[in-house]
Amino acid sequence: MLNTKSKYAILLLSSVLVIYAIIGGMLGRVSAQNGSYQQLSIFTEVLNRIRSDYVDDTSLKNAVGGAIRGLVESVDPNGGYLSPQDVAFYKDYSPYQTAGIGAFITKQFGYPMIVSVLPGGPADKAMLGTGDVIESIDGVTTREMNLVQVRGLLANPDGKAASLSVIRRRRGEPETIPVNRQVTPVPAVESKMMEGSIGYLKVPSLAPGKALEAKKHLEDVLKRGATSIVLDLRSVSAGEEKEAVDLANYFLDRGAIGHLQGQKVERQTFTANAQNALTKAPLVVLINQGTAGAAEIVAAAIGDNSRGQLVGMKTFGLGAVQKLLPLDDGWALLIAVAQYQTPTGKEIQAVGVKPSIEVPQASEEVVDPTVDQPEVQPNTPAQPAATDEDRQLKKAIEVLKNPGQAPGRAA
Repeated sequence: MLNTKSKYAILLLSSVLVIYAIIGGMLGRVSAQNGSYQQLSIFTEVLNRIRSDYVDDTSLKNAVGGAIRGLVESVDPNGGYLSPQDVAFYKDYSPYQTAGIGAFITKQFGYPMIVSVLPGGPADKAMLGTGDVIESIDGVTTREMNLVQVRGLLANPDGKAASLSVIRRRRGEPETIPVNRQVTPVPAVESKMMEGSIGYLKVPSLAPGKALEAKKHLEDVLKRGATSIVLDLRSVSAGEEKEAVDLANYFLDRGAIGHLQGQKVERQTFTANAQNALTKAPLVVLINQGTAGAAEIVAAAIGDNSRGQLVGMKTFGLGAVQKLLPLDDGWALLIAVAQYQTPTGKEIQAVGVKPSIEVPQASEEVVDPTVDQPEVQPNTPAQPAATDEDRQLKKAIEVLKNPGQAPGRAA
């Protein structure tokens, strides 16, 4: 008698074979030469065996649906096989206007994982952070959900706190945490003058308009006598391609900012415009494990063009562009169709951007999205202490004061 786990394993195995049916039916590329006919035959046999021999009556529609979901998420964890309801929510969703918990989320290990949180938002107030895994929402497991469904549950009902079962970074046991649902305003760009005529610029998001806001702050610190710049992109995940290109261009007067390419997406190169460059002052960009998406485009552009030093930790690695592909009866596939590359052609997705000088915070825990994290002993703090020294910023100042310092790892 097959248990639930065995049944799931069979469906997951068969999902690999579904791809040939989908591609063969849509594109006519099923080939006897590469063994596709044989695999289709095996897939058909597996379905027939489940339908005829499995202990319970099995819905063929549900079996194929499960296989398709497994297939999509095995090649694109952030993609999904969307129902008509999912499609409607996806089309109306805005990370800046739809209620939620103020967190940027991806999928890792089959569950939604927090990449970063917006300062002052509900997730931030609940002390959630990079690497925390949401196991369930209001008692509903997230294991079989795509990201659109996760966002839908985190958005509704607006105004009512969500009860989250969360596995915090490097801890095995989940804890139940109430987190408010609300629209979280994007924080303003911050700037200040620091010791040694260093201008500090904190860009908390690359939402529409943030590059222009950052430009005004950059111009201000330059007028106030800044001779070098710290650009803080730590825990910046949400954002737009255009904002990233514009922000990088303020520091680059030539060269490539990055590339975008996919199987059916013609290669596109984003090039710096000399007229948009604002400064050639020495530059350090602060990055960490919560730096993702558009912010990684900026960091990679600065690093690959040797325009400045990258100080901190390797970024998360989110650099894919998704597209909604309509299917019959209102269903759709959401899959990645293109990926961003650094100016030198390195992929960002699942790879991230490495710092030229690696500096972990004193209480920072390494979160590698490609590797399961081991448990730590009880009483190990999950969050950095309030008195934790900002070692990364301290190192940035040191680098700018001593420009001849060789890159490497800092203790």
